[in-house]
Amino acid sequence: MDSGLPDYQAAIDDALQLVYSQHHRMIGQLHPDSFRELTLEDLRGGPLGRDLQRLADLARGEVREQKDLVLSAIDSVLQVLFWPAAAEDYTVPRSFWDTELGRMLALAKYRAYDPTELVSIGNAAQQLGVTRPTIYRWMDDRTLNYVRDDMSGRTFVVRRDIDNLKRVAAGLSAEG
Repeated sequence: MDSGLPDYQAAIDDALQLVYSQHHRMIGQLHPDSFRELTLEDLRGGPLGRDLQRLADLARGEVREQKDLVLSAIDSVLQVLFWPAAAEDYTVPRSFWDTELGRMLALAKYRAYDPTELVSIGNAAQQLGVTRPTIYRWMDDRTLNYVRDDMSGRTFVVRRDIDNLKRVAAGLSAEG
């Protein structure tokens, strides 16, 4: 275990209470009589609480898990936090990644990848023949998947996504 990392419990509890208060407001509008009071322990034991605890364990390097399971758990958490009820999709504000919870999710995601699967932003821009701001825009709109190594402060793009974009571009230029 990396002993210099936080235990993330406060960030987990804050996220659970935030989601719970939103749930309470929604139930209040839908059917107030169906609301059942939950304790923090109840929230920690639920699916979201268990996912957050697993991701904290992954971020601290205490456990390893299949990349697909890690990415699925992270996406599930982000959907709960950021997907508005009437929207077709969700957007994660960049500022979220500067919070303790965001740093925890980023580190869990970073640890899920092998270093050979990641490419620096500059290298990604060079390979795709675009500018760094274009890479950032594609990261924001989820065209490119990325991970942030909070310990080094560096951000990396997933190589598979770069390869996919290069294939699409090659296909388009062959058609055109």
